[in-house]
Amino acid sequence: MKKKPKIKAIIFDLDGTLLDSLRDIADSMNNALADSGLPEHPLEAYRDFVGNGLFDLVKKATPASKHKQADQEAIAELFWNHYEKSWFLHTNVYPGILYLIQLCVSRKVKVAILSNKVHYFTKKMIRHYFRGVMINQGKNPFGIYSGEQPDMPKKPDPTRALDLAERLKTKPENIAFLGDSAVDMKTAINAGMVPIGAAWGYRGREELEEAGAYQVFDTPTDLASMIEKSPII
Repeated sequence: MKKKPKIKAIIFDLDGTLLDSLRDIADSMNNALADSGLPEHPLEAYRDFVGNGLFDLVKKATPASKHKQADQEAIAELFWNHYEKSWFLHTNVYPGILYLIQLCVSRKVKVAILSNKVHYFTKKMIRHYFRGVMINQGKNPFGIYSGEQPDMPKKPDPTRALDLAERLKTKPENIAFLGDSAVDMKTAINAGMVPIGAAWGYRGREELEEAGAYQVFDTPTDLASMIEKSPII
């Protein structure tokens, strides 16, 4: 029986883990594709398109004939033009997430966010959805976070995850990395953290287990119940 790691902090992925933002992302990309005279995709297709940054999303959503850098940059700009106006229309915090965050803070489990969404937008969404989460406290619990930045590599490279570990003042082996995709599990493994799967997100249990998840939870409430029983996940 493998020894359970002591978890002193949790790094959360954003889209597909904390926030169900798929429809707003899909609608914005489909509008960008329509603007470019390209075929659109059904909502479900975007479950496999998202997770590795904007340009990966654009590449997966467009035909090979539009994979030249200039075309990709133009479509990415169209996406942002639409997303800037509609990122909040259908995006919601997953049920049980706010309680999970409150529980972590009350149990003195540190929290942070690592996303492949551009940094300024990661900051905007954190402030919009999580400011005032704590009862009798206006402070945002996610004071430590990192979105995609031009001078730092994206997940699954461990650089930004390890930077967050330093800012959390916690050893990587005592940090759980919670995410909904193989990219998140690989990031955790590469950083020497504990990969925890969020099966409620975009990809599902099978992908998470195949990517090496230490444990997979079907709902945020299931994870909260585990934390309630013991500070050891």
